[in-house]
Amino acid sequence: MNKKGLARWSEQVYAREGVAPLLLALQDEAGEDVLLLLLAAWLQLQGRGLSVDVWQRVHEQQARWRGELMLPLRQARRVLAQQADLQAQYQRLKAIEIEVELQRLQVLEGRLGRGDQADQAMQAALAAACSGPVIGQRAQLLTQLAGLLSLR
Repeated sequence: MNKKGLARWSEQVYAREGVAPLLLALQDEAGEDVLLLLLAAWLQLQGRGLSVDVWQRVHEQQARWRGELMLPLRQARRVLAQQADLQAQYQRLKAIEIEVELQRLQVLEGRLGRGDQADQAMQAALAAACSGPVIGQRAQLLTQLAGLLSLR
């Protein structure tokens, strides 16, 4: 069982070769929430799962948080990235964005408590975190991500 906290585990797994590009592709090309995918993988590695109704509530809360805070922050960071004379500000905003996301992972972990035992495969856990059908490019990216995240 993985006893690391969600935020710490997420930082370590995000740094693995190939994980960040897949997560960002799922975010930017398939509209997925990186934090929910990391949450699903972390729970799966612990042998835990969430019921459909709990996932639905988590999705709703996360969508509000993402829309009100993260999307505007991400948009501002991406605008700064295009400005050669504002790279120092870009780097500070990027660090703030990461810090806010790590704090959010701690909040998610705290709200979920112990959870139910799960016997699903990692890919099923990731699919449960997705907002749409797991087909096409989304399915391919999730399959690759499941393989990378299953490495302990």
